[in-house]
Amino acid sequence: MMMLGVGGVAGAGAGLPLVLRRRTRSRTPPPPMVMTPLHRSCFFFRPQPSSLSHYPSPSPCAAADLFTVDYDPEEEEEEEEDEEGSPWEGAVVYRRDASVHHLEYATTLERLGLGDLSSPHSRACAATMGILILSSPNLTGTKDETPVLVSLDVARRRGRLRLDGIIRTVITLGCYGCAEPAPQGIFANFSLLLTEGRVEEPDVVDLGTIFEEEQTKAPVLTGSQEDGDDEDIDWDDRLHFPAGEKEIDISKHIRDIIHLEITLDALCSPTCKGLCVGCGENLNTSSCSCNTEKQQAKAKNVQRRGPLKDLLKPLQR
Repeated sequence: MMMLGVGGVAGAGAGLPLVLRRRTRSRTPPPPMVMTPLHRSCFFFRPQPSSLSHYPSPSPCAAADLFTVDYDPEEEEEEEEDEEGSPWEGAVVYRRDASVHHLEYATTLERLGLGDLSSPHSRACAATMGILILSSPNLTGTKDETPVLVSLDVARRRGRLRLDGIIRTVITLGCYGCAEPAPQGIFANFSLLLTEGRVEEPDVVDLGTIFEEEQTKAPVLTGSQEDGDDEDIDWDDRLHFPAGEKEIDISKHIRDIIHLEITLDALCSPTCKGLCVGCGENLNTSSCSCNTEKQQAKAKNVQRRGPLKDLLKPLQR
């Protein structure tokens, strides 16, 4: 701002200073921001207002193209726990409960990954033996699957849980005689030892057996003294089950036990006749002439024994 004195001006304003104001040049507004595809695909994560009361708001120009997503770490942790605690349908999962001493599980060969051992023959045999899956909300769609029933008895000790169970199911194998499907009933006992400490197998394994002797020093398992009743459990059947864990999946061990029941000498029937060695015909469903031809050939050989054929007559008397 400048002040200039101007003299000789007539009127009421004569002798007053003249005030001149500098005119500023008007600025044009900046062009609007153009959101590129890279910006449009961005996400803004902000914490909940409870954890952070003040957070910057998005710019007005970006409000039309961008949106915010509220992120809560606690909810994500809960979802992860739910996913970890809910395995596939039909899994055999032991859940820690001090008031429960007996458990019953129902699953199928297909759910355990043993679909090759399942067939209509095994399902029919299981129904005849009373191995059935009752209606259960946790297991659906088992009409065309072979049931597997697992019973568990839980024995609690200090820092350990012993699970003694039996598996009941029917598997389909190939008959050793005629190669037809041969359903075999499975009634297998097993034992598992769940320990709070880590399972450390000793470097030196004692293969000896002690009968009617009191052992003054029991084998060491995870730094604690082990009861004599648990010595019969194999090291592969001892699992680490920390005190903070609520459940453990034992489906793998159930599957392994069923695998051990597969034999090579299964028979479809105790009276199975097998296959004909000559023509391969199933003698249970049909007959062949191979046996008759062998008998005729044997008779001809007796007749063609040459000059020594008469030596047989004195022996037959």
